[in-house]
Amino acid sequence: MKKLFKRLAVTVVTLVLLTACSNEGKYEVKNGTVYHTYWTFSFGTQEKELPEVDAASFESIKGWLGRDDSHVWFKDVLVPNADPATVKAKDYPLFRDKRDFYYKGKPMHVADMEQFRIIKQSEDNFWATDGQFIYRDSMRVEGADPATFEVIEMAHTKDKNHVYYFTRILEGADPETYAVMGIYSKDKSHVWCFDDLIEGADVETFEVDKDDFYDAHDKNGKFHNGKRVEH
Repeated sequence: MKKLFKRLAVTVVTLVLLTACSNEGKYEVKNGTVYHTYWTFSFGTQEKELPEVDAASFESIKGWLGRDDSHVWFKDVLVPNADPATVKAKDYPLFRDKRDFYYKGKPMHVADMEQFRIIKQSEDNFWATDGQFIYRDSMRVEGADPATFEVIEMAHTKDKNHVYYFTRILEGADPETYAVMGIYSKDKSHVWCFDDLIEGADVETFEVDKDDFYDAHDKNGKFHNGKRVEH
């Protein structure tokens, strides 16, 4: 139990750091120069100068999205080929223009702009579809079937043909019987830790320990972090 509390404490601290580091920030114009400023837990207030900016025509759309007459920026990063006249902010960090959607400033190459919708979103990433393709953040998941695609958990998804860990197909995984158990998962024939197949695990008796989600066991013994523990 102490191990679990320790890991939970580390997780909380990590989340605080990640939240602080993802601060959306704001834009400031000083003496003809535009800066994006943001705060981090580790380093306090940071200030980055925007490249190639025309301060006279600059406009802050959101604290993380700006434009001038010729350019678009995600925070302090210039977004090549984005159209400033039609750029619109969606839920952070997603925005669009007349040609494409962008995630953290990266083009998504959406096939059907009008049918684009988010399937599931968290603070750090999302899954989306346009009816033709599945997208995770700025990446297209090649071969995924939009009609049957579903999110099990943010890292685990499936369609009628495959199970995916993020955008990677879990070879041999059965979509019908696949289930997630913390860092472990299994189907009718296999057990995985994250996306690593655990050779020799007994599927029928495999269970995750209640006191520590890194630990599991089957009829033949114990596992820690996906590895068989030798006695």
